Amino acid sequence: MMWSKLREYVALHERDDAGACGVGGEVWPAASALCEWLGNHSAEVCGSRILELGSGTGACGLYAAALGAASVQLTDGGPVKLISLARANILRNRHLFRAGSSVEARRLRWEEHSPLPRDADLIIASDVWYRHADGAANAALARTLRELLDQPPKPRAIVAHEHRSREAPFDATLPRWDVDDELLEAFAAAAREHGLRLEGLWSRRPRCHVRGSFRSWDADVSVVEVVRDPDAADG
Repeated sequence: MMWSKLREYVALHERDDAGACGVGGEVWPAASALCEWLGNHSAEVCGSRILELGSGTGACGLYAAALGAASVQLTDGGPVKLISLARANILRNRHLFRAGSSVEARRLRWEEHSPLPRDADLIIASDVWYRHADGAANAALARTLRELLDQPPKPRAIVAHEHRSREAPFDATLPRWDVDDELLEAFAAAAREHGLRLEGLWSRRPRCHVRGSFRSWDADVSVVEVVRDPDAADG
């Protein structure tokens, strides 16, 4: 319900600003999956301090704010125009936020070792593992997540991912959520180098929808938690 209100507004700015904001100026299927997870865990979100990495339009962080988060920080390393878009979305949706909450947007580039926001209870991200990311980008994100997870009060990190690189047919049954995805495997390797691992929370394989002679498929998405690996050496 609240997601549909936010999506209606954000979609307007996707059409207006996507060119200037790059891929971050659009709302992708993984963001919807993350919002679904947030909605299913609204008791955990309400009253929490939320940090969104790679926030783009800010849709997921805004949804968390609408669920009653005490504070939300939207962060992205994209163009300045993208941060302006997120701030505009904050202003347009502030009537959905609980009284006294704080919602703000700022630029954060993982590879620049910028000072990280403190005191987050929950870190969220969607579509931060993608084809344009190289080894350095994955390492920078893994390092950032490790530093954030080491901070008190020991937050959780929840990431939604769309499996775009899978070669398996949409209707194929897979043995595990994390197979046949080179992008996911590349980040998982970087995560291991930083003493982290990925734990699947839920996945949704594409489902076919038929309307007359038209056929469409849902996105292939997973929601995972990034956690410290207890078997890894401290680094």
